[in-house]
Amino acid sequence: MKQSCKKAAAAGIICEVLYFLSVTVFLVTGNDIALTVWELMTVAGAVVMLVGMLVIAEGYGTGPLHLRLLTVSLAGTVIITSIAHFTSIGVIRPLAARGEAIPEYFRIGVFPSLEMTLDYTAWGFFMGAAFIILFLGIKGKALRIISLTCGVLCFIGFAGSFFNENLWYAAVFGYGFGYLIMCISVLNKRPEKK
Repeated sequence: MKQSCKKAAAAGIICEVLYFLSVTVFLVTGNDIALTVWELMTVAGAVVMLVGMLVIAEGYGTGPLHLRLLTVSLAGTVIITSIAHFTSIGVIRPLAARGEAIPEYFRIGVFPSLEMTLDYTAWGFFMGAAFIILFLGIKGKALRIISLTCGVLCFIGFAGSFFNENLWYAAVFGYGFGYLIMCISVLNKRPEKK
């Protein structure tokens, strides 16, 4: 295993901790600035996950086809979640602050809405696909199990959200806690003896 895998895993852990802190600060304060930080951390977290999962995948022997498919899925997550959150930060919330009547179906955090559907597609469908692709291509039993579990949880959350919004939280466990567990697993793996 390359040292770059451990660096990617450490960056993933740091980003996850900062993300969970930003969520906690918003939930405690309800502050608009805290919401902006949370939304920016969501986008930054998607980028960190893209880089981290690609580095880990390559370090654990994933072939070129799976790496390309993984790149496409992770890029889908980054692009779509960026659209949702930058629209919220740059358009929806400033219009609401000016007193404009914004229909609920345009707001993030309200379901059903266009922004939440975009975010659920990014994190449920595309991130779920990324974890399944990682499972299919990666070497290492523990990471395969973690990847499969994360992918299944993301898909359950994505599909379930159309029937009951609370089912979405399965995806949060998949990409949120699952990726954290994956990074910890990579960080704790001992170097292979040659």
